[in-house]
Amino acid sequence: MIFTFGNYTVNIDVEKTREVYRALPTTGQACGCDGCENFERAVDVLPAEVRSFFEALGVDLKRVTECYVNCQMADGTLFYGGFCHLCGSLVHGESAFVKDSPTSSYDDPDRAYHICKDFCVSFREECHLLEKAFEAPVLQLDFEAMIPWVLDKENTYPKYNQ
Repeated sequence: MIFTFGNYTVNIDVEKTREVYRALPTTGQACGCDGCENFERAVDVLPAEVRSFFEALGVDLKRVTECYVNCQMADGTLFYGGFCHLCGSLVHGESAFVKDSPTSSYDDPDRAYHICKDFCVSFREECHLLEKAFEAPVLQLDFEAMIPWVLDKENTYPKYNQ
C-alpha cells in the first residue's frame, strides 16, 4: 500500500508487517531498562494520531526495535529516539539522518515528518539491528519524540541543561 507523509512516499506491505510484529517481544521484554519499560507503557497515553499512524503501517508501537532516552526535559518529559522496521520500500524521500548513525538526533530536521508537535519520523533504506523475521525489502522508520514518564518509580534520567 502506498502512503505519502510530507516529502516521503513509502510502499508498505501492512499485513506482512503486522504479522512480523505479532511474533516480536515487547520493547520492555527485549531490554528491561527503565527507558524501554517507560516507552512501552507510555504508548497508551500517546496522542491518538501517533498511535493511528503506526497502526496504519502495521507496526505495534510497543514492540519497536530500539528506543533510547536522550535526556529528561525540565518538565520531566523524556526526549526519546528510536526506530522500527517495515516490510516495504522507500519510493521517494531522504532520511533526516544525513550521517548514517542509529543513535543520534536528526541532522536535517526539515526532512522529518511531524505526526504531531512532539512526535516526528523519518524513513530510510539502511536498517540497523534488523530482526530475523523481516525479509527484503525492508525499510527503517526512525523517530524522535517527547514521551511522558509513566512508571511508578523515580525518573533518574539526567536533565537537559539549557
